[in-house]
Amino acid sequence: MDVYEDIMMSFLPHGATVLELENPQKKKAIMFADIDGDHGDEMIGAYRYEEQNYVLILKNNDGHWLPLIHIKGAGYDISNLMALPVTSNWINTLIVGWKIDKMRSQLDLLQWTNGGFVRLPTNNTTYSKLEVEDMPDQFGQDGQYELAIWIHDTGDAYKIEVYRFSEGELVQAKDVYPYYFKKVEAYYERLLQTNDYSYYWYYLADAQKKAGNLEQNLTSIDKALSFRSPYPSKEKLLDKKQQVLSRLTHVKSNGQVVIDKKRGYVSGDSFKDTVYLTGNITEESSFWDNITLNVLNKKLDLYEGVSLKENVGYNPRIFLGDFTGNHLDDILIVLDNVAKRGPINAYLYTFLAGEMVQVFDSEKYNGNTEYNVIYQNEHKVTVISTVPKKKYTLDIPIQGQQVLSELYNEDGTLKEPIEGWVNPISGLYPVDFIRNGTYEIVASQEIVGPHLLEPLGYIHTILKWDGKEFKVDRQSISFLGEDLVSEQD
Repeated sequence: MDVYEDIMMSFLPHGATVLELENPQKKKAIMFADIDGDHGDEMIGAYRYEEQNYVLILKNNDGHWLPLIHIKGAGYDISNLMALPVTSNWINTLIVGWKIDKMRSQLDLLQWTNGGFVRLPTNNTTYSKLEVEDMPDQFGQDGQYELAIWIHDTGDAYKIEVYRFSEGELVQAKDVYPYYFKKVEAYYERLLQTNDYSYYWYYLADAQKKAGNLEQNLTSIDKALSFRSPYPSKEKLLDKKQQVLSRLTHVKSNGQVVIDKKRGYVSGDSFKDTVYLTGNITEESSFWDNITLNVLNKKLDLYEGVSLKENVGYNPRIFLGDFTGNHLDDILIVLDNVAKRGPINAYLYTFLAGEMVQVFDSEKYNGNTEYNVIYQNEHKVTVISTVPKKKYTLDIPIQGQQVLSELYNEDGTLKEPIEGWVNPISGLYPVDFIRNGTYEIVASQEIVGPHLLEPLGYIHTILKWDGKEFKVDRQSISFLGEDLVSEQD
């Protein structure tokens, strides 16, 4: 008996025994981890007393171990004991697997809160094997650990699902499928080297589908079908084959490259949705075409794809925020028309009555706005806006006497009437001006004229949702100042 088992036993009732873990090697079910977020490790042990399992947590107080809590468990033995951050607050969750029969364990998730330890809901999940890992998605790891649940089926075959704890429950973590199910593929490929059974081909096909390897999936389904008694049945395998053929046709025609991805409360069912843009990269590495908006609700396993009006451009990006005041995330998409400074295409989508609705279109906005830019004597420019009806006067930025001499006489009068223009929107920005959780849209447009390398200034129009559409709330103009040069310079 080691020193830590001695310490644990000193706090247990007479007749209690410390439980043992079998995997990856046989050892006492005692561990150290910070599970209350105070940056100090607690001692955690599992024990059995009078036909009942328990977890004991001891806290170190100035070098002395003191009992914090005894928590009753299930089953007749223990299979797993670990502490990892599976919730989004990144405080370690105590993960316990209680053996309820020879092949199954019951998952128990214990979380420290300000009110003490609580059990996180697990939907009575049971498993045969458990792997917990911070699994990377398309954009890498995020510090929150996922749980891979393996449930024994037949032989060495398992039904496998990956979950993440989100919004108070375990939900499927489909965004990490490509990473984890490549490992599952390797598992079944090793089995098939010495065990050529239909059910292994079936589960290999399932892993390949979840990993995104659709063509290999079809090959494995055909192998499973080649047996006299295919598993699980000929009808189910043919149905799965047809599903993959349909999906493969869609992938080949539309592409599967994820450009940008965000998660937020979009659809209004109290669960986070995944919003992402997909498209095809062209030979010009920064230019994308066939750009599509996709919304995936993992809780309901619902998917909606929306083709953009202008689906080509540079640097496609997503911003999620509440623009319409309904306390849900709306979807703002911005595409650059050129690789660097220039016009953009922008679209804003919101869920209304359960449907995705476009409520802003930058092209439509450009078509509904009109400006007059008129050069005046004395190096001034008048800008007249029709929506709203405003008049602005600004000085021409000094960009060298050569530019001015082409436009003006020495006395500051115009050589001839000159007009400039206002470019389409070149920037669209979400700003919560009054910090109430609802964003306004700031549309930025360049004021330009002949012979000038830089804009004369910028028009900034603030658009606000009025319950039906975005209306102009206010407008202003900004322009570059002149550098001050001292005599010492």
